[in-house]
Order: sequence, then C-alpha cells, then structure tokens
Amino acid sequence: MRKRTKIILSVIAVLLIILTIFLIRVSYYLPTLPQNTKLENIKRIQVDTNFYKANNAWILLNQDHLWEMYISGSPLERGTQIGILSQELINFQEDAFVKQIKSMIPSKFSLKFLRMFVGIFNRNLGKYIPEENKEEIYAISHYVTGDYFWIGSPYQRIMNYHAAHDIGHAVQVMGFVGCSALSTWNAKTQDSTLLVGRNFDFYVGDEFAKNKVVMFMKPDKGYPMALITWGGMTGVVSGMNNQGLAVMLNAAPTSIPTHAAEPVSMVAREILQYAKNIREAVEIAKTRHTFVSEQFIIASAKDNKSIVIEKTPDKCVVFDSGKDYLICANHFQSKELSQTVESQKTASGYRHERMEEWVKATSQFTPEKMVVFLRDTKGKEGKDIGLGNEKSINQLIAHHSIVFHPSSKTFWISTAPLQEGRYLAYNLDSVFSTPNIPTKKGVSIENLTIAADTDFISNELESFIQYKHLLTDDWTNNIDAKAQRLIVYNPNYYYTYKFIGDKYYRKNQYSDALKYYQMALGKEISTQKQKIEIDELIEKCKEKK
Repeated sequence: MRKRTKIILSVIAVLLIILTIFLIRVSYYLPTLPQNTKLENIKRIQVDTNFYKANNAWILLNQDHLWEMYISGSPLERGTQIGILSQELINFQEDAFVKQIKSMIPSKFSLKFLRMFVGIFNRNLGKYIPEENKEEIYAISHYVTGDYFWIGSPYQRIMNYHAAHDIGHAVQVMGFVGCSALSTWNAKTQDSTLLVGRNFDFYVGDEFAKNKVVMFMKPDKGYPMALITWGGMTGVVSGMNNQGLAVMLNAAPTSIPTHAAEPVSMVAREILQYAKNIREAVEIAKTRHTFVSEQFIIASAKDNKSIVIEKTPDKCVVFDSGKDYLICANHFQSKELSQTVESQKTASGYRHERMEEWVKATSQFTPEKMVVFLRDTKGKEGKDIGLGNEKSINQLIAHHSIVFHPSSKTFWISTAPLQEGRYLAYNLDSVFSTPNIPTKKGVSIENLTIAADTDFISNELESFIQYKHLLTDDWTNNIDAKAQRLIVYNPNYYYTYKFIGDKYYRKNQYSDALKYYQMALGKEISTQKQKIEIDELIEKCKEKK
C-alpha cells in the first residue's frame, strides 16, 4: 500500500513539474510577428535640446513640457520613426510602469506569477491585432531597452502594454481607471457646434503621466489624426482625425477576461484612422471582438453630435442621449446594458449626477467653460469632498485632460501641474498643411491657449502635494503629529481619516483607530465597497478594545 501511494505521489510530482515547465514556456511565447519585417534605415538628428528629426518626422519638448511628434508613411516607417525619435521616452515609460507595479505588488513571487499570467493570457494577442499595428509595434520594439527580459521580449512587452488599459480596468481593485466626459451641441454650446471635454484618469503613478505626447500621424492609408499618448503607445485613448471625428475611451464595468482579443485602444485607433462619421465608427466597432467591456465616445462634426458605443465581449450597443448633450462616466446607460450585474457594481453614478448639475447650471458651453468643468474638484452642489476623491470630476490623477472642437478640428490639451496648467491649442489643418520641422516653440496656437488655474495653484496645489508626500512617509513614529498634519493638508477627504485609522490599527491602538474610522464615515466616501470596509474595521476595533 505504501509503495502504491509513493508511486502515485511520484507521478503527481512529475506531472506538476511538467505542467510548471509548460506554463513557463507558454508564458514566454512570442506573439505572432507581422508578415513584413523589413525596417527602413533612418538616422536621428538632434536639432536642439530635446528636439530631434528623422527624415520628415520630428519630436520636440515645448515650453509647457509637452512632447509634440509628427510621423508619416507606411506602418513600418511610422513605427521606426516613433522608435528612433522617442526611444528615451519609451524606456522612461516602461521604467515608470514597472516601478508602479512593483510598488503595488512587492512580492517577487507574486510578480513572477503576474508575469506568467499575463504571458499566458496574451500569448495569442498578436492574432487579434491588425497587421499594420503589428508592424508599427514590431518596428518600435527595436528601440526598447533590454532591461526587462524577465517580463518578456521587447516585441512581446510593447504588445502587452497596448492591452494594459484593458487589464487595468478589468482588475478594477488596482484603481487604474475612472474617466469623466461631457459632450454638448446645438443649444448647449455658444456656437451651436459640437464640443467635447474629457478627463482620462488612467493612473499608473505620477511618473507615468510626466511625459505626455501629442502625436500627429499621417498614415499612408486612412485619415491624418492626432492622438494623446505616451512613449511606445500607438493605440488611441483620446484622439481626433482631420474629418472632425473624435474618439475617446471610457472604462466600463467588466468581468475578469478569460482570453485575449483585440485591445480596446486598437479598436479606437482603427475607428480614428478609417471612420469619418458615426455610422462608419459603429460599423468598425461591431466587427471587432474585445476581451473587456468599454465605452467608445464618438464625437462627429459631420453629424454634429456624440454617441457612446457600449461594447462588451458579447454585445455592441449604441447609446444616444436624445438630447443636445451627452454625459459619460464609467457605467453603461443603454436599456440593453444598464441593468447588468456589472453595471450595478460601478461607483460612477455620483460623478454623473455632478455632471448633470453642470449642464443645468451652464446655459451654453465654450472651450473655456469646458475647461473649468474638467477642473472641478467638488462634489454635488459644490460640496467640498476632499482633493483626490473618486467622486470628483477632477480626481487630480488624470494622465491628460482634453477638449475637442471637431468642426474646427481644434483641440486643447492640459499641461502640468495636474490639470491646472495651461491648456494648449492645436489645429489639425494647420499641422498637416505645413508638416515641416517647426521652431523650438512647437506647433501649438498661442493666442488660443486657455490660461492656467492660478487660484488653485496658489491656494491648494502645495497642500495636495504635501498630502501625497506624507502618505508615503515613514509612519513608524510620531503618528499623532503626522495625523494632524495630514488632516490640515486634506481635511474633507474621507481617505485622510481611513489612512490614519489604519496606522493606529496596525499599532494595536484600537481606540484611536476607531475614532478616525468613525470620522471617515462622516465624509463623502467614494464607493460602497470602501464604506463596507470601514464599517467592518469599526466592528473589529470595538471587539478588540
């Protein structure tokens, strides 16, 4: 009997070893390469400090610390231009991304497991990405650092990063995404034409948002376009083409995906490159299979309105508000999808109601008024709910904030600090009609620039910066003093008190922890899940006192 048990255990051990080796090998699987891999040989020439060109392509850092880039040609040409011009930005972005992941998942074992999971999950990703996008990614990968081979090959990594938005909002507990958008037209805008404002709250740490890129792309096929991106990213999260069609991604409630499909940023990219109106955008979206749920906000000058394409792995529904404005947070609004279990779990309803207040209080929107709207840190009825609250339109974490005016093909993009710096104006017709290498000042239109929020910068910015620094400080000693400082910096944010309560709880000072948890309950808590967590901690404190 013992011999038989020993044999069975040995067989199980061998099978586990074989399975482990198989999973590791599969996780390092190289995604499908494009058919065309012949790269052009171009050189990068430095024009000035942070100003480079490569043939007709160029990149520069303007005075507002915003990168501007112009590329054109075939997919391999575009990818090569992106890679050689922005290689430092690509490597900086990957460093920032990996650093943030490590801070959130400090365990080496867990990191290796995550890497293996992503590798296995995305091993067939190349089969779903269009050929021209694979060619771009392939060319870019030749300019990527070799420091992260433990994650995957450069080509594999760049391809996986294009699905980071999808994975990020599928695993919503990581808090990567939560966006707000408002579109107005007809009676709700001053000139009756379409106007759109959105905050792209894709947060992967402060470093990740430092080097934003305004990329002007003139492809050999499709429409010239501008997209707001970062080093190495060729998918679209916010962009507009020269037909006056703007596309924006807003995360929607979704379940954990079980297999790879086309990243939503690639679907948005295809729409931006090949659609000129709402009908064509919907046709493209309906034929593409995604592995997470997403909302594609489509703003069309030719239709003078906006709609939302609500897409899940199984359904594709068009939501039309039927009004002269459209609000989009992070939950579905169509009859077909708004009642799903996933939709009911979302916490974006409060932001939606705050945006409704703005629409009712503003007779007609202008680009300047839209920027004021996007900078709003208050809660409903103007209540102070603390800086950084997830219920605010402006959570002070946005990668970028942008306003589109599709009929004039003009857009305004935020600059540092946060969304409170100047909003620089760009015009697509102006850029694509004279694509020659610009001056060091870049191609923004100075007389259309929207001014910085000097009131916030003077009165609130420093406190918020100090607040964030103190959150990452060593709280081993002097908790009482640090707690009082934290409250001074951000007194109306529930998380201030939740954070202090947690510090006392870990010190087994349950009476102090209880006091701060109860104070947190008196503030505007971001989500029901967080309120339940605080309630449970209060009960534990009462039991342990």
